[in-house]
Amino acid sequence: MDKYGPIYHFPTIGEIPPPISVPFIGINYCTPQYRNVRRISTITVIGCVLSGRGKIRVNSQTSRVQQGDVFLMRSGSFHEVISEATPEEPWVFIWYNVHSQWALNVLEAYRLLSTIVVPDADMEPLFRQGIDWAESKTIEEMQGALQQLFMQIVIRLSEIQRNRGDLLPLLVRQIKLHLDNQMLQPFHTEQLVKEMGLSAKHLNRVFKKEMGTTIYNYVLTKKVESAKLMLIETHLTVNEISEQLGYSDPHYFSNLFKQKIGMRPTAFRSKFSEQEHH
Repeated sequence: MDKYGPIYHFPTIGEIPPPISVPFIGINYCTPQYRNVRRISTITVIGCVLSGRGKIRVNSQTSRVQQGDVFLMRSGSFHEVISEATPEEPWVFIWYNVHSQWALNVLEAYRLLSTIVVPDADMEPLFRQGIDWAESKTIEEMQGALQQLFMQIVIRLSEIQRNRGDLLPLLVRQIKLHLDNQMLQPFHTEQLVKEMGLSAKHLNRVFKKEMGTTIYNYVLTKKVESAKLMLIETHLTVNEISEQLGYSDPHYFSNLFKQKIGMRPTAFRSKFSEQEHH
């Protein structure tokens, strides 16, 4: 086996699912051969490395992780987890699978949506809390407890980032806030230029330096990620999703989606509608 370790399952109880659910948690003891891929993940994964080394990839961003690091892999993205363990030192990490769109909203609210790794976070006791509870609490108790624990982890990670000064410059935060608030509207550079009072060229240069992508590509990526989640988690038609994201022409939207993802929205929905788990 490429990995072993305990896995705990907490199925949703009742007809109405909670805003944030944590259906699976566990500990992976990984051999050097371990590799796990989710082409388009329907879950957000948070993990804390206890020992050894590994590699995390979310879409096109790849990061190495080691003891003490916490990693975040948001839903709607390509996930790849690769062990860099040695026979003498296995790669060991605690993981939590978090389901629902609200998880992304929480990460965004605490400015962690684009974060993949928080190095040397020293949060093992917090992550172990869920594992300890799994041995003693009922499923009903675990659902509420894990929601609260997820929020504690997010808040602590946000505090670490803020204390380390890993936050974006004010101008970039203002640009990002404008773009995020207008995500369900058609994107017009002129509106952004008018609000910021600076040239489009300057705004784009500053934004790209900090965010690693152009303003237009940031907007398009966010819209496509929103579309992927809507396709997976709702019964909205492609036309309705297109309209919600500010595209009056669903064929144009479908073409943009295919350019980004490699398949049309209808094909994506049929291929990636099943729940994945660790």
